[in-house]
Amino acid sequence: METNKIQLQSQGIKKALRNYKMYDSVAEYIWNGFDAQATKVEVLFCRNELGGINSIIIRDNGHGIEQEQLKVKFTPMFESEKAITINKNTISTYHGKNGVGRLTFFTFAQEAEWETTYEKDNIKYTYNITINASTLEEFSHSEKQETSAETGTTVTLNNVDEKFSVDELNDYIQTEFSWYIELKRQQGCKLYIDNKDIDNTEVIEERSEHKYTYENISYDVTFCRWKRKLNKEFSKYYYINADGIEKFKENTTLNNKGDKFFHSVYIKSSLFDDFSFENPEGQEVLFGKTKDSVEYRFIKHEVDKLLREKRNPFIKEYTKTYLIELKKNGAYPKYQDTPFDAYRKDALDAMISNIYYAEPKIFSKLNITQQKTLVRLFDLILQSNELDSLFDIIGDIVDMSDDERKGLSEILEYTTMSNITKTINLLKDRAIVIEQLKSLVFDKSESITEVKHIQPFIENNYWIFGEQYHLVTAEEPDFEEALRRFRYILNGEKLTKEESKIDSPDKNKEMDIFAVRQSKQGDIKKCIVVELKRPSVTLGNKELTQVKTYFKTIQSEDRFNADNIEWEFYLVGNNINTDIENEYENASSYGEKYLVFKVKKCKIYVKRWSDIITEFEINNSFLLDKLQLQQNALAESKNKTANEIVEEQATLSSAMPPEVKIS
Repeated sequence: METNKIQLQSQGIKKALRNYKMYDSVAEYIWNGFDAQATKVEVLFCRNELGGINSIIIRDNGHGIEQEQLKVKFTPMFESEKAITINKNTISTYHGKNGVGRLTFFTFAQEAEWETTYEKDNIKYTYNITINASTLEEFSHSEKQETSAETGTTVTLNNVDEKFSVDELNDYIQTEFSWYIELKRQQGCKLYIDNKDIDNTEVIEERSEHKYTYENISYDVTFCRWKRKLNKEFSKYYYINADGIEKFKENTTLNNKGDKFFHSVYIKSSLFDDFSFENPEGQEVLFGKTKDSVEYRFIKHEVDKLLREKRNPFIKEYTKTYLIELKKNGAYPKYQDTPFDAYRKDALDAMISNIYYAEPKIFSKLNITQQKTLVRLFDLILQSNELDSLFDIIGDIVDMSDDERKGLSEILEYTTMSNITKTINLLKDRAIVIEQLKSLVFDKSESITEVKHIQPFIENNYWIFGEQYHLVTAEEPDFEEALRRFRYILNGEKLTKEESKIDSPDKNKEMDIFAVRQSKQGDIKKCIVVELKRPSVTLGNKELTQVKTYFKTIQSEDRFNADNIEWEFYLVGNNINTDIENEYENASSYGEKYLVFKVKKCKIYVKRWSDIITEFEINNSFLLDKLQLQQNALAESKNKTANEIVEEQATLSSAMPPEVKIS
């Protein structure tokens, strides 16, 4: 047997690993098996005549431990305890601590023996490794031998502490691995404890499967709610490709809310076969999709909505339980048997319920004394009508971060009911606009025209193409007038008509919509030009050529251009022909939906009205659902004529400022 030295001495290793408990250690050996690509891991017990545990065996069918890698696998090098940290990768494929976990057996056993089989260069080898708890700095191993056995590793932990409990281990393992077993379900991943299949049943409260489709992409979503908090795994979204391979994971939108709504969401789709999860926002990719894509935003919206639907009844039910707990702990004031005190109690119940429903974290981690203090302060606030001080008091009592305390305080300090009402009214009116747009371009498509209906409608609602735009020209002004207004917005320069002359054969053409987006500092960052077509026109090469003419005219005039300004051109109508489909295909390498042409900082897009409407509904449906605004009920557009719809736009709070005009 060959003996090797581990870098730290035995006492140093034990000190560094002192936070590990016996069940943590067993979990580490199981994780080592899954890290080795095992599809089956078994934990078995060798019992003595009295029923106690003499030895524990952890067996896996992974790829084994190459003898040539022993110094890497069994010689951990760390300079301090801080080197031993939980793996925070954005995928779940690796948990082991590069040898550290293999030394934790000393917490409950005297000796660890490994029998491992691996394959190298199409030959299988087997050998043994031994470490004693009294000399953790040393390990010995036998010479490798050729074998015909299947690959895998069996770890035997001898002379187990009498305090070791199989039942406690089972509970710990359920909480540690249930989410992972669900993640690997389709790959046939199995975990057995004492010959019992760990199948989530003891820790899962609810499991449901859901199917979604966006255009030609389907999504299979599995929602799991756990009875208790998972050991080291937060509530997460797991993104899985068509082959069942996890590609990415991240915290859910309802993670760590302090409400005991412990959950996992598994999202499987071919969308994630070639997906750039960590691509910086706004950066283009040549292949696949990113989080900016409408396909991703669609499923993200749907799973966020699913979580809220699952959480709402849970929180309402749990709020009742929490109120009972508060009363049991004596947190409520002592009330007299009078109608007034009955009213006080009901009001306090309602207040706590509403606050808990909105932000459960406020009540988490409170001891009984803190519960009493908080609840009785709420009671005093109700009696004194000093609601403005509520969040300041909460911030002083509850262990909250500075950002959370500041955010809660500012809600009352800076937001008035008037502002809230204006925001809700704006959202409502935008929902009305979208319903009216549907009516114009779909229901009334045969009778409407571009000049009388589509043009004035979009002039009032050019927010549809993006926030913070300022309308430069609409319909009538030619390119020379557009240049005058553009230069005025750009730097306050007032060109005379003579100074704004353009040397272009197309200078007299008129853009339907020309708008600029400015930063908070006033700098122009983006310009858009929109060509609108009535619903009866099918978009093709003729219409696209018209937009390209605008593009060439602007590109030929230096005063329209600057290194920091991006230009986007949009052609919009109801239908497209094969010419546009071919243009989509030609530009597909840029990875942007609806893009047909790109040169430097200039892009041309072709969109249908249905595309624009769908994008609005996806991007705003969370708030619409939250406020329970029903778009169909709001608009009543089918009962109005096209002229009435257009006339109404100027009266809505969503109406945008008119075009810029200079003398």
